[in-house]
Amino acid sequence: MGRKHITAVVAINILTFFISLSYDMVFTVLPFFLINSVGVSMVIIGLIEGGYDLVSNFLKIFSGYWSDFFSRKRILTAGILFSVFSRLYFTFGKKWDDFLIGVLLEATSEGVQVPVSDTVLSSEKRNLGKIFGLNRAVESLGSFLGIIVAFVYTALFLSDIDYQTYFSLSIIPVFLSLIAVFFLKDERKIKKYPIPIVSWEIFFPKYLVLFFILSFANFGYSFYILKIYSDILSEYKTVGVYILFSLIIAAASYFSGKFYDQIGEKRFLEITTLIFFISHFLMINLPVIGFIVFAVADAFLEIGIWATVGKKVKFRKGFVFGTYHFVVGFSSLLAGLTAGYLWDSIRPEAPFVMGTIASLLAFFIIRRYF
Repeated sequence: MGRKHITAVVAINILTFFISLSYDMVFTVLPFFLINSVGVSMVIIGLIEGGYDLVSNFLKIFSGYWSDFFSRKRILTAGILFSVFSRLYFTFGKKWDDFLIGVLLEATSEGVQVPVSDTVLSSEKRNLGKIFGLNRAVESLGSFLGIIVAFVYTALFLSDIDYQTYFSLSIIPVFLSLIAVFFLKDERKIKKYPIPIVSWEIFFPKYLVLFFILSFANFGYSFYILKIYSDILSEYKTVGVYILFSLIIAAASYFSGKFYDQIGEKRFLEITTLIFFISHFLMINLPVIGFIVFAVADAFLEIGIWATVGKKVKFRKGFVFGTYHFVVGFSSLLAGLTAGYLWDSIRPEAPFVMGTIASLLAFFIIRRYF
């Protein structure tokens, strides 16, 4: 790798770290706030979780498209500013729909940033699993520190500092993330591609179907966190479990990238779906253990999707990355609403039964068609 590329990768990792830190400072405690202070139902939780994924991933189509032609530096700066506006809604909101707007602004921020970051990372021709694995490990490290902050808050300061004052502190790492943008070289390259933009040939449809189905086994952290909370009835203990989760997902993200490069795409995806099955089966009666196993599954899925897409796609990478994000987001919205309905109308274990079924279906699709 050349010096310029190393600088770009490092800059993306710095940006990823601070955004993840801020995100988890807020979203780790947001489910408790919505349930205990605002009094929303689990269907609303599913709407917020799924709405976040849908908006974020829908916008990734456009930001991915733009990243192929326009200033990546300006796109990333715009994304960070949306995150700033999001924190203002979290800090001053009064009703649940105010917080929905805050969540959707944060989703917009992610939707604008991620395809640009993935396009920069995928510009390296070799060891994509390792490169994406390192980025996901950095993301998980930022998440871990954000969860640590949330743990300290819920364990020591929950009775003294209200949620929304706490939310206001999360704007600090968002501003720090702007530093990373200045390290990026502002490139604008317009390329001519021999394959039409709308051709299915550039999207690899069977992978879109697979990742759509797997989203029903990955329907939003709030459900997993609240399932643990319903068992142990302690906010700070639940966040403590989340700390362990974040450590495991950070380690799994890094090593899964190397593992992907060694064993290849098909076997890696088969193993990923089996880990999802085990994690959801355990979530039904042993949620803490199931959540820990889910950390490995989630890390493997991240590498499985983006390293595979980065390796296979040769044309219009930003646009294709954005399309994959949208398909996963649309599926996540359906999965979140379905999970919320199953939780409220049947029992809290029902969404995780859905996850086991989706995992098995994905496994058999890989065995048959990949």
